[in-house]
Amino acid sequence: MGAVPSGLTSIEAAARLLAHGPNRLVAPPRRPGLRMILGALSDPMAVMLAATAALYLVLGELRDGIVLLVALVPVLGVDVLLEARSRKALAELAAAVAPHARAIRDGHEISVLPETLVPGDLLVLGEGDVVHADGTMRQTNHLAIDESQLTGEAEPKHAEAGDAFYAGSIVVAGQGIGEIKTTGAATQFGNIAALVARTEGGETPLSRKIGHLVGRLGIAAGVLAVLVFSTGLVRGAGWQSSLLSAVSLAMAAIPEEFPLVFTLFLSLGAWRLARRGVLVRRLVSVETLGSTTVICTDKTGTLTLGQLHLEEHRPLAPGLSELELLEAAALACERRADDPLERAILAHCADHGVAIAALHADRELVFDHPFEPRGKHMAHVWRGPDGWRVAVKGAPEGVLEHCQITAAEREAAIAAVEELAAAGVRVLAVAGRSSVAPFSGVREEDELDLRLLGLLGFRDPLRPGAADAIAACRRAGIRVKILTGDHPLTANAIAAAVGIPGDVVTGDDLAALGTEERSRRIQSAAVFARMRPEQKHEIVDVLTRAGEVVAMTGDGINDAPALRRAAIGVSMGAHATQVARSAADLVLLHDDLGALVATIAEGRALDDNIRRAFLFLLGFHVPIIALAVVVPLLGLPLLLLPVHLVWLELVVHPLAALVFEGEPSPRDVMSAPPRDPEAPILPRRLALRSGVAGLLLTLGALGLYIVRLGQGVDVARSGALAVLILGSLTLTWAERALDQPWRRVAWPRRPRFWIVTGLILASLPGLTLIPQVARTLQLAAIAPLDLLIAVVLAIASVVWRWRG
Repeated sequence: MGAVPSGLTSIEAAARLLAHGPNRLVAPPRRPGLRMILGALSDPMAVMLAATAALYLVLGELRDGIVLLVALVPVLGVDVLLEARSRKALAELAAAVAPHARAIRDGHEISVLPETLVPGDLLVLGEGDVVHADGTMRQTNHLAIDESQLTGEAEPKHAEAGDAFYAGSIVVAGQGIGEIKTTGAATQFGNIAALVARTEGGETPLSRKIGHLVGRLGIAAGVLAVLVFSTGLVRGAGWQSSLLSAVSLAMAAIPEEFPLVFTLFLSLGAWRLARRGVLVRRLVSVETLGSTTVICTDKTGTLTLGQLHLEEHRPLAPGLSELELLEAAALACERRADDPLERAILAHCADHGVAIAALHADRELVFDHPFEPRGKHMAHVWRGPDGWRVAVKGAPEGVLEHCQITAAEREAAIAAVEELAAAGVRVLAVAGRSSVAPFSGVREEDELDLRLLGLLGFRDPLRPGAADAIAACRRAGIRVKILTGDHPLTANAIAAAVGIPGDVVTGDDLAALGTEERSRRIQSAAVFARMRPEQKHEIVDVLTRAGEVVAMTGDGINDAPALRRAAIGVSMGAHATQVARSAADLVLLHDDLGALVATIAEGRALDDNIRRAFLFLLGFHVPIIALAVVVPLLGLPLLLLPVHLVWLELVVHPLAALVFEGEPSPRDVMSAPPRDPEAPILPRRLALRSGVAGLLLTLGALGLYIVRLGQGVDVARSGALAVLILGSLTLTWAERALDQPWRRVAWPRRPRFWIVTGLILASLPGLTLIPQVARTLQLAAIAPLDLLIAVVLAIASVVWRWRG
């Protein structure tokens, strides 16, 4: 590409960074702390608390008004804390997978964070790089850039010196150096990103259902509140008392915990996955994991170790020595090989007598024809003391198309390829041509009438545990499909070794089928070989349209379209390209299908725990709502005052978030079929069971309240509140079982469970025995008999479920 320019100095770059600002496509929100507080203030519970406190103050109840205003602090604090923790966790995860850029500064190529790039920087681009700014190319060498994210054009654009480049593009071949002209939001991609940032993101099925549930319950709460208010006025209770009853009902009925618990569980699930080497780039993908029905996986590095060893070289040209074949193979590689396959070739050649350094020293690399995706081959043109020479390596089918060869020689070559491939060996063909006259540099001419020299056979050992991972998927009702660019026989050998049955479908086979037949073939087949990038995308698209929830694994540039289309795009391995990582939802730091299976199991466990928490919330909301409705309609003094409702809602949060989150799932979590994403949030049978438990709690609390009213409202209220508090604990134990018989539920061993249980139990005497607290909350000391009755009623509300 010519002499390397010196670029900016570090001092110039720092000054320009101050002048132009960070290279961010979308500016971060101003004063995020204030935004979090304002968001918390819009929380339904906070709004109801503030309104009720204002009502008490208007009525002259100064003490109750102040208590409710003080109660706002923990409500707002919980929301702000969770939001801040979620933002911090996601920011840390994003930083862990943040891409780097290569720039020339002070005359040296260095790696920098993309946000530190400035106008005037010289950006070094190579295959697999993401372009992070707009500018103009200064030098190029067979540079091809995919600008489809901006232009929609599928074909890469070949860039020359003087051509423009744009942020958001992907380098698919060659190298280049470009001068940055525009950064950040001023780039073309930045303008688009700003529009996207102002657009609300789409909801997932579960979040949409939760929003729908909260909305419906909110409407029902409003209707019931009006009913309670009207009934109170008709009975002559006065507008103050009637309004207080209506507000209490609204506070009890609004299920604002559901979305809070949902978001909290997803955030903690992402944090827990990160500790296992799974980085979550999009939080909603954690929700989708439990619904995965199909895994589309690559072969190399996922089912195999990705440690290629050149085990066999086989000359095919008459009179060609093994040394001559290996010299041609070495010349078909880059001088500084970064690709594992090329490193394996050069190591093998050196071990078998090829003097690599001397071979390169005697020759000048004149033309470098990069990897051609359709023919799956590459070529180097050299000039040496013995004339000009082209060396080509690649997939046998692609190389043979450019060779001058007889029919008999072609049949013999294909037979040799199939023999090696059937043994699970990856095969490359090597070809070449020598000439005294110079080559033209035009690829079609340089690769004309090649001589087939021989074959190279690579062995990639099967990854330990790959077959077990496939078997675990089969037990879990998850189908696994292999999508690879390798020879069909190689793909078939690996598939058989890991336990994936079925015929192999090639990319050419799919291309020859009609649309409907191709769709049926994609859904039925399990192994796909010689796949092109657009065909991987089509396979994921067809499966998704058929209702499958697809997890697609990949690590290269050609995997990006399919990763974006999949419900869960999974970038595999610490060495995945920036393109694959930016397109993926999850980044696995290990090239191991077993890690993905374990991640899906974690997703299923998370789904179980969300259901546990929601069942608890449902069961515990029944008595709170029912008592808020029934007691005023019976003309009795309010059982639950707003301050009691606040306290109970604050009890619900730690119970749901701290007890159920991370609860171990049963051992057979991967023996059940995937969850249907369109199924109800809670199975009707389990929801009914929780509702019945809540109804029994209602009857117990209401009965004790009515019986003890003769001894005073404070005494009756304390006994009923004891039933609810103890009932929350028995509900927690019951919902841990989900739909299992109690004998299969493990005894809770986590300290968190017992700490929360102890705090709740300790709060009961704390609320009723401390005189100042009891007077403020309008409670009284609980008699031992009432406490015993409360324990019996709380246990009775759920014990009927623990059978089997």
